[in-house]
Amino acid sequence: MSERYSSYLRPDTLAIFLFHGVIPRQKHAVRNYTWKHIESTRFINILDDLTNHGTPFSLPQVVEYARSSRPWPSRAFVLTFDDGFANNYSVAAPLLKSRRIPACFYVTTQFVGANHCSWIDMIEYAVETQKTRRKVALPALGIDSAISDRDDKIEFLKVVRKAVKTNRAVDPYDVASTVWQQLNLEKMEPDEDLDKKMSWTEVQQLQDEPLFTVGGHGHTHRILSYLTPNELKTEIDNSMRELARNLKKPVEHYSYPEGLDYCYSPSVISELQRHGIVCAPSAISGVNALGEDLFHLKRIMVV
Repeated sequence: MSERYSSYLRPDTLAIFLFHGVIPRQKHAVRNYTWKHIESTRFINILDDLTNHGTPFSLPQVVEYARSSRPWPSRAFVLTFDDGFANNYSVAAPLLKSRRIPACFYVTTQFVGANHCSWIDMIEYAVETQKTRRKVALPALGIDSAISDRDDKIEFLKVVRKAVKTNRAVDPYDVASTVWQQLNLEKMEPDEDLDKKMSWTEVQQLQDEPLFTVGGHGHTHRILSYLTPNELKTEIDNSMRELARNLKKPVEHYSYPEGLDYCYSPSVISELQRHGIVCAPSAISGVNALGEDLFHLKRIMVV
């Protein structure tokens, strides 16, 4: 929590930072234990630290500089946000705008279109609601756990996260549904800070702000490399169609859901390029030298 992200800035490399959400304050015992959503005071400190030591840059500028082989500005950095949380619009964007810092917002189109939650947010919610000791069995993942106190719950979530993300044979939303059934949950009371997604009107307003760029991040947030060729085509077709229909402008930027090295592939990149995507950073940690492939850019996770 005390990391100074300006330590990643260098005279001859580009640092791209990956955020998910910014909230007024953390108010849950279990949910958001990973700090996917950071508190606004920490976000402000990070912005001030980066701008005091580096040069804000946008992803369209990254593409422009890469195409012309121009060197990055000294200590250049880019800010990106994944998924499409409403707090990107209500909390993060005003702070960025007041400081004239550009950013790219990658939205998962089904999340925005229907205010859906990711499978892991569904499971986090289910686990936190439990007041008594409960058993959860997920045979397909080799998991049979008892959850009672906060430590049990967080350990269970860590194990499920890892098991689902590294197993292409399971559908993550089926896993979430199984957990809900075993914990006798039928509906979710969304948390305003952690669950609410942007409306398309809000996404459009971000797109219309010259500082900001909007890109895609899947339609259902499934790992793209795990999909069959037909599933991959449908997933990207759906996301690009919804972006085009709602933004009325070509979308050239994308980020891979989950984004680690096993989460995308040459066929994923080819499918994105077929839709006119010119740049898609990963979530592999690191900074980027001049000449880095625009479909293999690294990002630094901010928590």
